[in-house]
Amino acid sequence: MADSVRIRRVAEQIRGELSQILREEVGDPRLGLVTITRVKLASDLGAATIFYSPLGEDPDEARRVELDRVMRQVTNFVRRTLSKRVKLRHTPQLRFVLDDSIAEGSHTLELIRSLDLPEESSAASRAADELDEGSWGADGDDGETQSTT
Repeated sequence: MADSVRIRRVAEQIRGELSQILREEVGDPRLGLVTITRVKLASDLGAATIFYSPLGEDPDEARRVELDRVMRQVTNFVRRTLSKRVKLRHTPQLRFVLDDSIAEGSHTLELIRSLDLPEESSAASRAADELDEGSWGADGDDGETQSTT
């Protein structure tokens, strides 16, 4: 358990340092604004998978290829810079992976919202119709819900 706490702590430190390195020291304009969404660190701290996402865009296939190429090109520089900032016996090998979870989450939320709109409006109109008809307490209804199973 102590090892997993340490691994999480080191992964979070690496995430913060990588974010700063990419933002301040990598001068490649093709990269744009990139956020590090998470770092998955091997139990022996020898390898790290870094999940990143471009801010404010849903990249098409050509942009994905370009981002992948740029991240591979800056990996050695980023690793060297990281080794100076994070005090570890061995700096882990870095592997950058485009994280689609933000784009997928936005798309899912958009779908849910599109499904909720008709339902909410029909529920609101039914409630308004019931109030207009004065159906509260009609037909001997005492407000309790009855279930038939």
